[in-house]
Amino acid sequence: MPFAENSISPDGGRPSVLVVDDEGPVRELLCRWLADAGCDCESAASADAALASLERRPVALVTLDINLPGVSGIELLPRIKETFLDTEVIMLTGRGDAHSAIAALSFGASGYLIKPVSPEELLFQARRCLERRQLLIDNRNYTQHLEARVHGQTMEIRQAHEETIHRLVTAASLRDEETGAHIRRVGLFSELLADAVGWPSDAAEQLRMAAPMHDVGKIGIPDAILRKPGKLTDEEYEIMKQHTVIGGEILAASRTPVLRLAHAIALAHHERWDGKGYPNGLSGDAIAEAARIVSLVDVYDALTHDRVYRPAFARGKVLEMMEAGAGTQFDPFLYRLFASLEPELHRINAENPDEIKEDLLAVLPSARDAGSHKKVVRPVTA
Repeated sequence: MPFAENSISPDGGRPSVLVVDDEGPVRELLCRWLADAGCDCESAASADAALASLERRPVALVTLDINLPGVSGIELLPRIKETFLDTEVIMLTGRGDAHSAIAALSFGASGYLIKPVSPEELLFQARRCLERRQLLIDNRNYTQHLEARVHGQTMEIRQAHEETIHRLVTAASLRDEETGAHIRRVGLFSELLADAVGWPSDAAEQLRMAAPMHDVGKIGIPDAILRKPGKLTDEEYEIMKQHTVIGGEILAASRTPVLRLAHAIALAHHERWDGKGYPNGLSGDAIAEAARIVSLVDVYDALTHDRVYRPAFARGKVLEMMEAGAGTQFDPFLYRLFASLEPELHRINAENPDEIKEDLLAVLPSARDAGSHKKVVRPVTA
């Protein structure tokens, strides 16, 4: 009975079908009907032969006899559905018991036929299965496309948000000696350490965006103090310390997770592990972990880069200097973890160099050896 002019494929193509039956005449008959309806057919007489065929060439549809030698069709069905997700299965059986039908449908069969079958019954079920398969594939592709679009748009929004933060913080830092590269590095260092601590990736990403705002409160510090090239007086230093409170006030009461995190950092990034920091004299775990992280990375970045009042310290000297503060200024656990990341820290530094400034180069001594640094006129934590 020819069916070529009425293909069962939903797209008019030639769907691939595997006929699995232990009876040779049945296999030949089913293959002929399906081939006449526009299918490319293969056949197998056992579960092992069927799996081998599917491994070589996955198909759109399997007609599967329940009574096979060795592994039965009911036992083979879940293996096919778990391994070949885009393969539809029609079960065939010579027994019309409800138990077999329920088992077949429960394991993922899309059709169920009782022998002897007619070509009309087979092709109707095959057409319905192939249409279902195509709908599932189209729906999955559409969902993946939407997810990709949403992910892309989300990334664009995050990048725009992060760029806005960087630009605003950079603008606020123009009165200070800090650079745009410093802002990027503090974010990247913070994310790296948060990842190492075990923060979820989205939380570490939020920290990368929030950390650059740690010194936003300096916008409220007078130029005479903020830009003073020499050491601050005790009175000036007390005023400088207020940048943490000012930053906390600027960032307070936000509903945005990034800004809430930035608020905690701005307020507490000069607190010390031993309780001798400011503005609130917090100690140990009472200091938000985000602030403890930024406290470390901010000092590291200050020591590894040139300042108007001194050149950068040598790479090997920086962690040695910071180690003296582990357990007093810094969270000792975070410091040890941070120190273990030195190769990655160095890579971030190399990929995000400071912009070359003529006024900076003019005042820097030529010696780069940390041992030649006789005078540091401003505390690195200020």
